Amino acid sequence: MNKKDAKDAVTSGPWAEIDLSALCANYDMLSAAAPAAETAGVVKCNAYGVGMEPAAKALAKRSGCQTFFVAYPEEGAILRAALAGDAPDADIFVFHGPSPTTLGVFRDARLTPVINSAEQAGWWAQAFPSIPCALHADTGMNRLGLGLETLGDINALSGMNVSVFMSHLACGAEPDHEMNARQRDAFAEASALFPDARKSLAASAGVLMDASYHYDVTRPGIALYGASPFSEDERRIKSVITLKAPIIQIRDINPGDSVGYNATFTATKPARIATVSIGYGDGIPVGGSGRACAIVNGERAQIAGRVSMDLIGLDITSLAEPPKIGDAAAFLGPDIRIFEAASACGVNSYELLTGLGGRVDRRYL
Repeated sequence: MNKKDAKDAVTSGPWAEIDLSALCANYDMLSAAAPAAETAGVVKCNAYGVGMEPAAKALAKRSGCQTFFVAYPEEGAILRAALAGDAPDADIFVFHGPSPTTLGVFRDARLTPVINSAEQAGWWAQAFPSIPCALHADTGMNRLGLGLETLGDINALSGMNVSVFMSHLACGAEPDHEMNARQRDAFAEASALFPDARKSLAASAGVLMDASYHYDVTRPGIALYGASPFSEDERRIKSVITLKAPIIQIRDINPGDSVGYNATFTATKPARIATVSIGYGDGIPVGGSGRACAIVNGERAQIAGRVSMDLIGLDITSLAEPPKIGDAAAFLGPDIRIFEAASACGVNSYELLTGLGGRVDRRYL
């Protein structure tokens, strides 16, 4: 038994094996899909649950990524410190932009704000005149971003140095949706106000769409971490996370016996149930009850009964190789891709990934 096997054997809870080589392979695939653009790495929300620091360091060191995006300036400060040895001069953009109370964080960590409002533009221009910023134009999402009718005023604001002009597709999950082309055309027209700025429109979906969406900088997120940005799976994306948990009890039940809360599973014939040390507290949604599966000894076993906070029952009755206590059940991985698991749980891939709990031991391969 090697060291990894020994660690698995004594693990009492779930763990995630995170393949950093697959992460970098996804980055390289996305870079090749948009060869004329710089490929940034979106590492917000703890790199979509994977772990921001190891993910960003791998992307910088192995794939040469030099531009990153986070949501909050506090994330950016942590990332700046983490990249000190591998990419000390990396550009770190903050999607949510500055506020009067975070301007010092931007200064100290050398972060670049994404300006989303006239108020943010004024704060930045006054505090740090001529220091580069990104500008987010709202071309149809109606979430964050400046209205197109305000861009002329921002362009004329003294002290603004817009180095990146960007927007975001609302319907990228459906490449043929008419709104994508409408936003692209609005973005092209609006960007003419900032001829010296680099342009950025494509997140993961846009990168895998045609070149008219690529522009100068792409911003893939979910696709880096092994999940499809589309409303169907994308097999070019390699699996990055294998989520496992140990079987801690096995029992035989009779016809008429139920499993779990609310008796949502009742045996119609003699059955064997494996209880696994993982639950919704670790990121397996209750919606997967009776629908999602795990891989046990190379075969699929369906969840039996309701997912509880710390435990899940699996129906192992028909498995050719009966598992034993201590064997692992894999809920994500090459054989159960994120898209499939998320669909079975009634959530999208983003929600499933970012919902992986703090109790999950992340192990980097």
